[in-house]
Amino acid sequence: MDTWNSAERRSSQERRAYSTWTLVQCALSPRRMSGRRKTDRRYAMLDRFDSGMLALAVLLMALSITDSVLTLTLISRGGSEINPFMNALLQHSVWLFAGVKMLLTAIPAIVLVATGNLLLFNRWRARSILAAMVGLYLGLIGYELILISLS
Repeated sequence: MDTWNSAERRSSQERRAYSTWTLVQCALSPRRMSGRRKTDRRYAMLDRFDSGMLALAVLLMALSITDSVLTLTLISRGGSEINPFMNALLQHSVWLFAGVKMLLTAIPAIVLVATGNLLLFNRWRARSILAAMVGLYLGLIGYELILISLS
């Protein structure tokens, strides 16, 4: 009778290590669409992403660009930037304002896509946060369009 049990042989300590090089390898040759181990299947760290996540990230960037254009339009009509940090950048250079705004949108979008299945803040999946950011941008753009129509 074979009494071998694979669960007894496994170490309870995680042996896999993730680094920046792991992200580079995943970007260059993606392989994993789902978790292989049972413990990985619920919130797997993947290197291939579904098209919905990519669509949300691209939409978020498009909305950020639209927000920048609408903000500059409002400022040209007598409005002002209420974010003090972005206002300081805008006073220095429109290109600096736009560049920093794109970076401040792109970096979280990339992180959220890369962690799309993970729980963040012990509550929400990253893909839900990305969708919420898109919703907030849609609301902001709606508000800016109302302000433009009133000016």
